[in-house]
Amino acid sequence: MATKKQGAIIATLNDLLFPVEMRDEEMKCNKEYSRKVIGFVNGDEMLLNQCSNIYTLIPNADIFPNVEQVLDANGIEYEVTYRHINHVRFYADYVITDKRFVYRLQGTNDEIKPMISVQHSYNGLTKYKIIFGYFRFICENGMVIPVHEMEEFNLVITGKHTESVKRSFKQLNALLVRFSSDAHTITNAIVAKYELLGGRAVTNVKDRLTEVLKATGITPVDNKKFNTLEDITHRIMVEANANGLGYNGRVTDFLVYNGINQYINDDDLNIAAPETRMVKDSKVMEYMLANA
Repeated sequence: MATKKQGAIIATLNDLLFPVEMRDEEMKCNKEYSRKVIGFVNGDEMLLNQCSNIYTLIPNADIFPNVEQVLDANGIEYEVTYRHINHVRFYADYVITDKRFVYRLQGTNDEIKPMISVQHSYNGLTKYKIIFGYFRFICENGMVIPVHEMEEFNLVITGKHTESVKRSFKQLNALLVRFSSDAHTITNAIVAKYELLGGRAVTNVKDRLTEVLKATGITPVDNKKFNTLEDITHRIMVEANANGLGYNGRVTDFLVYNGINQYINDDDLNIAAPETRMVKDSKVMEYMLANA
């Protein structure tokens, strides 16, 4: 029987903080493979990466607890979900639960909250980043921030070496201080783009979906077991007609975007890494903003 492929799995902070170390490669090799990263996972040694002599190992213990220390120091209330892929690629999503920062889309009961996502890896496939975004409670998915606002408010923080990672915590602290003191201005600038999508009515859902998927390079599946257009349309219509959500059967570009967002982030349909999904999600957002 074939083993089902699996993407990122839910974990605890302790699952991410297992000890790691660098060792020299005993075998004769070129310098690109002269060192290796060894992890001690559940008491067993595990080879995590074969790397060069200039690779900088930054343990998870130097990242995720420090991020949380910055959040705590700023009095930011949050809920966190940790995930990993094969004990070598790591993710944490911090949903900010402070009521001051909740935003409700106009004319609806659709609420979103800020979210800070942190990613890191020991094999170099996932670059260390702290990324600001939003979390939508209806679908329990993260939503990307449009590129212009991401750049204007410096909402992506990166690091490659130890010193740059240390600086990233100071940058995160500065971002949180700024966001806490000027949350209204920053939030309004960002969600104005969501409101733009929310103000556009969609009369033919499948036509709009077909257009957006084609433009953003997402190939629909159509076979006896599954149909992408039917699946996303169903997601959209469930939300459009949901009691208490406030759309009253009206479909908007915001619901279309979120239907695609849910499809991209459905773990039963997709095992791609979170950062790969984020790239697709961003393409969808940017296309829909530019093309009514």
